[in-house]
Amino acid sequence: MKQYFVLDMGGTFVKYALMNENKEILEQGKLPSVLSDMDSFLASLDEHIKPFLGRFEGIAVSMPGRIDTANGIAYNGGAFVFFVDSPFEKILEERYGVPATIANDGKCAAEAEATSGALKDVGSGAVVIIGTGIGGGIVLDHKVWMGSQDAAGEFSYLISDYERFIHSSFTDFSSFRCAWTAGSSTTALIREYAARKQKDPSEFDGVKFFEAYDEGDPDAAATLEHFGQYTASGIFAIQAVLDLERIAIGGGISARKEVTDVIRDSLEKKFDMPFIPFRKPEVVRCVYGSDANLIGALEFHLNR
Repeated sequence: MKQYFVLDMGGTFVKYALMNENKEILEQGKLPSVLSDMDSFLASLDEHIKPFLGRFEGIAVSMPGRIDTANGIAYNGGAFVFFVDSPFEKILEERYGVPATIANDGKCAAEAEATSGALKDVGSGAVVIIGTGIGGGIVLDHKVWMGSQDAAGEFSYLISDYERFIHSSFTDFSSFRCAWTAGSSTTALIREYAARKQKDPSEFDGVKFFEAYDEGDPDAAATLEHFGQYTASGIFAIQAVLDLERIAIGGGISARKEVTDVIRDSLEKKFDMPFIPFRKPEVVRCVYGSDANLIGALEFHLNR
């Protein structure tokens, strides 16, 4: 059975896996993300890919940024700032001697869920990936919608505060507080919880937050409730435009059932208004969790 080397490039770690054509993970690991420059990034990748050379017939990559999958161009790469109009697919093919495919991480998750996961039996849907920001992918007529410039589904930038957007100037992503990511990312969840505790956000992460939640901390419960309301409000806005059948919630914290539950319950309340012309989408958890990007990247590669 054919095997493939698959990468999931995140801002903290790059996950890698040797997978077969049935999209089963045979071996896997991760390495710290190198964000400084392309040469250093590739040198780091060399170190981990060498033991697998000769064992795979292609490379599939999930990565952040605006990615032209059809032509193999990374116009930008999110935290990997050195990707600017980069022919990354060609770079990989020349370096390792096998065909390569690159795709946006949110679209990889959507591809995995649309093919055999939470969206497999619906014609229209979306994945909302809750992490450092909010990744996403849109499925229309059973296919992942790339958009006119390969940027469909960048949910982090969904504007949630128009007045702040009008009057603000933005120097970097962290100053973009008028968008959905400001209230519905894991970063936002931790930031709000830390504010309630009057502590620095660096003292917390998702694990510590849910430890406090499980111990009955009322601040954690209130933070999660507000997070659900904020996230449901964004889904309401998406639904007003796209009229989707189902939305699947992913990302690390989606492993906790309470996250999807609080979003679903909050969304239910938003649809009490009798004059709304569109219906409430079904809200579910992604099937593939943290492996969705790997599976979707390989799916894109196999379908080319």
